[in-house]
Amino acid sequence: MNWKKYSLASFGALTLTLAACSHTPKAEEVKVEKPEFKVLEAAPGGREAWHDDAFSWAREMGKDNGYDVEKFYYYSGQAESASKRAACEKAQANMVDDIAKNVAVFVDSAVARASSDSSTDSSSGTSTTGESSEEVSRISSQLSKAQLNGITIKKNYWEKRDYSEHGGARSIYYCWALAEVNKQDVQSMIAKAKTLRLNNADLRDKVEDKLKNIDADYDKYQQQH
Repeated sequence: MNWKKYSLASFGALTLTLAACSHTPKAEEVKVEKPEFKVLEAAPGGREAWHDDAFSWAREMGKDNGYDVEKFYYYSGQAESASKRAACEKAQANMVDDIAKNVAVFVDSAVARASSDSSTDSSSGTSTTGESSEEVSRISSQLSKAQLNGITIKKNYWEKRDYSEHGGARSIYYCWALAEVNKQDVQSMIAKAKTLRLNNADLRDKVEDKLKNIDADYDKYQQQH
């Protein structure tokens, strides 16, 4: 037996083994955070996807299940209170405010995109996008006063939660509401929001033509949000 050749072969194999071991990534311990609350009680059926994306969920449900995205928009809202009834009533009452903010954000963004060819408003010298947060608040406040006659609450879901382990309330109710709103009502809000946002003649002249398809653009916006 050629011991020299054997020794070299063994040494090479050992070197490769050690090299492989040295490059093996170390397993890192993953810490799983405990939930900040316990669910003590909940409405039957559990949480559903509409809590996070009402329009997409309604589209998947389809007309056969009572959700017609060709005629209606769908929104979700949430509120909390010390009682289940108060939480759900608040969630429903806040729905108009939530929709108003949704429309205000959309219209403000649409105007900002349409006016992106100019960095400043020629009449005031200020950025057309610099006051976006103020504009959204102003428009949203005005739209919240509007009456949405075509709004229907399709679903409610509630949970009774206990946050006491983390120093919070021992008992608090969270409620989510799913709203169906006639598209014509929302389009009226969009038109009003556009009028409120284009309160400067120079800005209005510059972007008016670019906002002709704003209703169709809102359809796309809802599908993405």
